Amino acid sequence: MHLPTVARLVKKSFRYPFRAVRNGIGAVKFSMLDLAQERERLFAYLSDAFDADTDRFQRELETSEFKQWTQQRRQDLAGFKGPYRFGSTGEWDCEALYYLVRASRPRTVVETGVCYGASSSYILEALAHNGSGRLYSIDLGNAPDEPPNDFFVHPAHRRHWLLLIGDSKEVMPPLLEGLGQIDLFHHDSLHTYEHMMWEYETAFAHLNPTGALSSDDVGIILKLSEPFRRSPFADFCDAHGWIWQGVRNFGMAVNGSPDIARLRRQRIHSTGAAREDRFSEAPTRVQRRA
Repeated sequence: MHLPTVARLVKKSFRYPFRAVRNGIGAVKFSMLDLAQERERLFAYLSDAFDADTDRFQRELETSEFKQWTQQRRQDLAGFKGPYRFGSTGEWDCEALYYLVRASRPRTVVETGVCYGASSSYILEALAHNGSGRLYSIDLGNAPDEPPNDFFVHPAHRRHWLLLIGDSKEVMPPLLEGLGQIDLFHHDSLHTYEHMMWEYETAFAHLNPTGALSSDDVGIILKLSEPFRRSPFADFCDAHGWIWQGVRNFGMAVNGSPDIARLRRQRIHSTGAAREDRFSEAPTRVQRRA
C-alpha cells in the first residue's frame, strides 16, 4: 500500500477509534465474500425488478474510458498531498450503484454523503448512458486540505450535477419539497440507526412508487455495543413492504406490489424506447463553498 496512505490510516485510527474498529471488522467480513456470487445476486435482482440487460451494462462499463479514468483518480487520491482524509466508496459498491441507475432509469436522483464524489461520478455516468436525468447531492463539505467533493466527478458530467453543502437534516426537506417527486434516493451520509432511518423516511415521502431506494454501508456495525442489530435499511424496507437486496455493503429496494412492479417495467421500457439526448441539455448549477 502507498506509504503516505498507511500513515494517514494510522492517524485516522487514533482520531476515530470506533471507525477504525468498525472498518477493520467490515474489511474482514467483506474479504470472505465471493464477489462473483455477489455480482450474480445483484444482477438477478436487477433483472427481476427492472427486466435489465445486466450483461450489456457490465460490458459497457468494463470497456469504458470512464472506468479507466476513475481508476486513475483512485491512484491520484492515494497520492494526494495532505495530512488526513477519509476514504471513498469502494469500486465494487460504486459499480453496483451504476448498474442500479442504468437498470432503473431514474430522471431525478438525490444522494447524501458525497465525500470526494466517487458514488456521484458513477451515478452521473449511468445517467449519461440513460440519456437523461439529474443528480442532486448533499454533503457537509470538505476541509481546505482535502480533495474537493468533485474529485471523482468527470468534467463532462459536472454540468448535470447540483451539489448542496450543508447538513442533510436542514437541506433535504426543502430540496425534496422543491423537486416534488424523485425516482431514486441513495444514502451514504451519517451511519447511525436513527439518522439512516430519518433519511429513508424523509426521502420516501417523495419517492416515486415505481422508483428505487439504495444505501451504502448496509452491512456494517453501527454501534459496537449492538454488533448484531439488524440493518436499518432492512428494517425500513420490511416495514414499508419494499423488496430489498443486500450485496456486499450495498442495499437496494423497490416496491413489492405486483401492480407497481408492472407499472415499473412499463416505465422502464417506455423510457428506453423513447430515449432522447436530454442529458446534454440539463442546466448547469453547482454550489460550492466560498
